[in-house]
Amino acid sequence: MSDTETPKVSFERERGVYALEVLSDVAHALIEFEEDALRTSRIQQVLHLLADAGIPVFLVKLHRNAVTLAFAGSDVQHAEVALDHPGLRTTIRRDLALLNVRAASMRELHGVMIEIVDALFEARAHLYETGDSHNTVQCLIDGSHVPEAVVALRRAFQLDESAVTYARMQTEGAA
Repeated sequence: MSDTETPKVSFERERGVYALEVLSDVAHALIEFEEDALRTSRIQQVLHLLADAGIPVFLVKLHRNAVTLAFAGSDVQHAEVALDHPGLRTTIRRDLALLNVRAASMRELHGVMIEIVDALFEARAHLYETGDSHNTVQCLIDGSHVPEAVVALRRAFQLDESAVTYARMQTEGAA
């Protein structure tokens, strides 16, 4: 390269999965209601009840006669109280973990989801919910299967131990 040539610099990470984040102490709720003309009002009611209780939620999925969502395990008691409402049937699972599989340009990669599902199946980790963004696939699994799931995902994506981070789901607490 001559003195006048500008070196090529890449600002983009290598393509492919590069990290795995484990967030423990997550809860998952299934809130069911009767299927009727008030569906939109019932969905809004569920979200308002949780917001009024100061419970942050994520992985929100709207179904024909139910809402599913996740929140910090430390908010389970507050969520049970907030959702104890006529017309709502709530089931809450505790002791779950959210696995975030990170990759640059996730949407341009092919076969990532099947690799994740195969690894979780190998680890016997029940998959309760999934989500995705431009650079992650989120998987909500039983917390008791995290060690096996991490090993299987590391093997599937050739990640070393330094690519895995662990944290506990925390919230500012219910109001």
